[in-house]
Amino acid sequence: MLRLHAPVAVALAIGLMTPLAAQAHPERITTFAFPAQGKVPVYRTAGPANVVCKPASRKLLKREFKHNKGTLSKRLKTLSKCRFHNIQAAIDKAKSGYRILIMPGVYSEQPSRNVPVGSPGNPPCADDYVTVEGDRSAPPPVGPASNDLPTRANRNYAIKCPNSKNLIAVIGDTRHEDNPLAPSLPLCLQLCNLQIEGLGKRPQDVSIVSDRRKLDGLRIDRANGVFLRNFMIEQSAFNDIDLVEVDGFRVSHVITRWAQNYGVLSFTATHGLYDHDVAYGNGDSGLYPGSTMKGCDIDPNSYGTCAATGCGQPSIEIRDSDSYGNTLGYSGTAGNSTYVHDTKFHDNASGLATDSFASGHPGMPQECFVWEHNEIYSNNNNVFDSKRQQYCIDTPFVDRKKDIVCPQFQTAVGSGVVIGGGNRDLLKDNYIYDNWRQGVMLLSVPAAIRGDNDPAHQDDTSNGNRFIGNIMGESPSGTRMPNGLEFEWDSGGAGNCFEGNKMNSPSDPKSLPACPGSPIYMPANLAVTAAQVPCTAWDPKTQPNPPGCTWFTTPAKPK
Repeated sequence: MLRLHAPVAVALAIGLMTPLAAQAHPERITTFAFPAQGKVPVYRTAGPANVVCKPASRKLLKREFKHNKGTLSKRLKTLSKCRFHNIQAAIDKAKSGYRILIMPGVYSEQPSRNVPVGSPGNPPCADDYVTVEGDRSAPPPVGPASNDLPTRANRNYAIKCPNSKNLIAVIGDTRHEDNPLAPSLPLCLQLCNLQIEGLGKRPQDVSIVSDRRKLDGLRIDRANGVFLRNFMIEQSAFNDIDLVEVDGFRVSHVITRWAQNYGVLSFTATHGLYDHDVAYGNGDSGLYPGSTMKGCDIDPNSYGTCAATGCGQPSIEIRDSDSYGNTLGYSGTAGNSTYVHDTKFHDNASGLATDSFASGHPGMPQECFVWEHNEIYSNNNNVFDSKRQQYCIDTPFVDRKKDIVCPQFQTAVGSGVVIGGGNRDLLKDNYIYDNWRQGVMLLSVPAAIRGDNDPAHQDDTSNGNRFIGNIMGESPSGTRMPNGLEFEWDSGGAGNCFEGNKMNSPSDPKSLPACPGSPIYMPANLAVTAAQVPCTAWDPKTQPNPPGCTWFTTPAKPK
């Protein structure tokens, strides 16, 4: 591939670097599972089980299944085996391969709520190592029980005080290198292959309500093969569901709502499936498969960087789901090899976003998604208006009205899809309509923005992206519902191409290259990139309305 260096883009990167590097999850240092030998778990109807119930469960079962006597009889028989009244207690008594069966009811997990949030004054965790994934500048310090194995030191806090920051925690241990005295142990040591399932008729019949103080409502940490099914979880101070370093998972028929940041977040996870999920009212994104293992790395014999000619099999699949009323319907920094199909993203500020922006995320640069047969529409929900943002500044999360969305990340209101520095991504056969700013925005992102200053890496994004056969500005019923622009592209990169898309509005640039696109790496158009720069200064507390930024003004509805 021929390359033309882009000093304008590199200069832009320097200006962008500071605000973007500040974005980080409250997370320990994480790595991908290796070897990655897991798989998406299969639903089980038999095997050892711990049953969880509430005093109202019998009444609720009779009401929910009054027209299905066979199912009611089975549920009542299972109810008779209930020995737990809190989900965490049932998990604590489980072993690998158990099913956690949750009867209808509201689960506030009061014993977990009683555990102080954070480490100060909370022995035995007060001196243990805690970090965020964005800080890799120094190795973990020596501390109690952490003077020999840094990988275990990073996890002391979660292992010894699982409910300090999590309402419900499944803390597995799937790395044999953590135990050098027994290197022959299998990868799955504890709490693997759990199935956590609500036994109501609908997901909302089993309601897990967080206290708006614990960061994660349900955290799955190195517990491979977990299957989450048929419940609702809400009001967590960061993530409703958080899957970290998990090889093999499924989140099915789950509702997540009103988290301060993410509905479902998977991070450094692989072999995963989200299906038939609903996510709404979350301050960042409803669905977040971030720092995803690249598909070509799943083979334990080919761990490393994907070859330029192949993406491998998808690492995570999302299908038949619905994400709406969030700041973003979907996002995924370094969200690689994700297959997203037959899903709706609507009435968010932006529909879908993926990027190579934030530092400290394994799997950079982002590449190899396939998004097809989705509906991406009406993403004009302005959660950034001045009245809303002032309320968010003045009111701590614990005191806010539960259904008020306070934005936690900047995005351009009125956008269907935003790709900030992706490679070899494919957007195909989607309906993208009624997004008043643009249907799709593709921007170049020099590596310096993510903290990589190697001169050879500065043009390693925005290459080989394909946009094929999308229906722009028209609903599946054939109703014309135009986007502001169909495509907005800064013209940077090489091999980007547009083919067979049905257009109802103009694009910028007006003429888009057909496939396979130009083999020459071109610099970004400063007129496009410069317009985005002021918005990177956004901060939810200190700079809610950066001068010169137009992202947070609702665009006029296209005529």
